[in-house]
Amino acid sequence: MKQIVTFLCLGLYLICGRHLSGQTIDTLVRVGEHHLHFHIIKGEGTPILFEAGNGDAGEVWESLLEAIKAKTGATLITYDRAGLGGSEIDTATISFAREVEQLEAALKGLGNEGELFVVNHSYGAFYTTLLAHRGKFDIKGMVFVDPALPCYFTPTWSKSYRKGLSEEDWAMLKEHRAGLYYVLQGLDGIAEYMLDKSLPAEIRATLIAAEEIHPMVKAKEVQIWKDCMRSFGQARKHRYVLAKGAGHKVWNKNPEIVVKEIARLYRKLHRKKR
Repeated sequence: MKQIVTFLCLGLYLICGRHLSGQTIDTLVRVGEHHLHFHIIKGEGTPILFEAGNGDAGEVWESLLEAIKAKTGATLITYDRAGLGGSEIDTATISFAREVEQLEAALKGLGNEGELFVVNHSYGAFYTTLLAHRGKFDIKGMVFVDPALPCYFTPTWSKSYRKGLSEEDWAMLKEHRAGLYYVLQGLDGIAEYMLDKSLPAEIRATLIAAEEIHPMVKAKEVQIWKDCMRSFGQARKHRYVLAKGAGHKVWNKNPEIVVKEIARLYRKLHRKKR
């Protein structure tokens, strides 16, 4: 991880960082009793926020950023959720809803008050859907990359998955992926909480579905998974795209389709503004 240097304290939030390569910043932002790590590539227009999947830090997006920056010119923001990558965790207060609230506070502490364009992967879709539902930012568009959706990740499914993890799994997660550990501890509660937290209908969204079904999906559930993806991707103001030959992390085998769809929707929304 790039070196992080503290140099500035502002009010309630401690904002720390240094410029790298002219327009790149690594930043720590204080939220409550801990800090979140952000990586920002400065640009123009509506910033693009990237939300990683469960257990992944923001660096998972790194291989795509140069191409996305070239096609959009936008400010790109990746970050590590609490307990992952360079971010700390406050185990006394950690919760799914609180993580989203603290993300909002951190973004505003960094000077982002208005528009956002959002890209998510896997369980990151839950976080960004709640972010959009809360309406604290003007989210102009969203790209969902093989996302977790409530129509598949139901409270019943989530409870079963959580109970299927062994004591060894829990111990490993707590030691090496603290952020993921606390999410999985409350997985079925999160699924229940999100049942009435839908994506606002006015937000345009693209869903990129991997052709290769996620390994956690059982054979008897494959059609449910596919139908869930299509029902979301084909809703009004949404677009469904199938990534041929790609697995759950679509960009590993087909980075071009991820870059293309992000740039396509971003440019389309910006043309409408003019």
